[in-house]
Amino acid sequence: MKMKMFVGRTEEEAMAMVRAEMGSDAVILSTRDEDGRVEIRAAIERNFGQKFAAPKFAEPRPVYDETRSTLASTLRWHGAPDGFVHMVSEAGSRLGAGMEAVNSLAVGIEGVLTFNPLNPHPQQSLLLVGSPSSGKTTAVAKIARFLSDKKNPLDPVAADFDASGQTARLAALTLKVSVTSALSPDHLMRLVREADDRGQKLVIDCPSFNPLDESDMKRCSDLISYMNVEPILVLGADGHPMEIEDNARAFAQAGCRRVILTKIDAVRRRGGAIAAISSARLSIASLGMTSNARCGLAPASSERIARLFLTGASIAEADQLKGAA
Repeated sequence: MKMKMFVGRTEEEAMAMVRAEMGSDAVILSTRDEDGRVEIRAAIERNFGQKFAAPKFAEPRPVYDETRSTLASTLRWHGAPDGFVHMVSEAGSRLGAGMEAVNSLAVGIEGVLTFNPLNPHPQQSLLLVGSPSSGKTTAVAKIARFLSDKKNPLDPVAADFDASGQTARLAALTLKVSVTSALSPDHLMRLVREADDRGQKLVIDCPSFNPLDESDMKRCSDLISYMNVEPILVLGADGHPMEIEDNARAFAQAGCRRVILTKIDAVRRRGGAIAAISSARLSIASLGMTSNARCGLAPASSERIARLFLTGASIAEADQLKGAA
């Protein structure tokens, strides 16, 4: 059994990817065309003894399904919206029938979320952006301390345009005597160019941007477009689900494609934040399981998200992730 989302520039390109990986008997679950990208969610179920097997979606459905009911109840308790609950619980029960609940939920999540963990050798410098108090500075410190390759480290840079003390806090969190500080956008652009010339990559703590302020988001978008960087959204799991979704969409429009979800340990109900990321079509890179800078970011996966829904996150688990990417 397999469920996956394929993304192409055109529907024909996305369908070719589906057929190449899943064959002609793949079941198309949904198609979405927006912003020059086509997303197709497809699923397949084969029996080991048959070359071509009928997909699970073709089988008659019982009136009551215990797995579907369990997954739906769990997601609703976490505050996930009805559409997200239906898609995940339905896919999890059909494709994960007979599995443990955590595995069924992971299968369902794979159909609505994509995962793209951080790499210690990124092709571009990383520019972490987000709204105020999202946890950007801590995330930058964790990447600099635990993701960096010792031979080719990701040097932390504080884009302290408003002289708010960001540089000192980043230095304290990274255990460095001092960190590089960019006092203006022009200075930051120059630092990125010089790093590129040296073959070095940076991880930049960008100033906070207000997603409700159009001019602020325009500055964010311009800053991203003028530099050779990958913008990564740092999104807090706390707050109203609709506000989280609006924020995620605003930064996606500014150019972000990946997100680091933070403050997971500070909330009990995580459904709204996960659904918001799915709605904004962002890939999850990492999870901030704790604000403790001595612990790294957890690489995101469907199994880890499922465990967060079913068993919750603990400080003990976060401590085990010390040094994780």
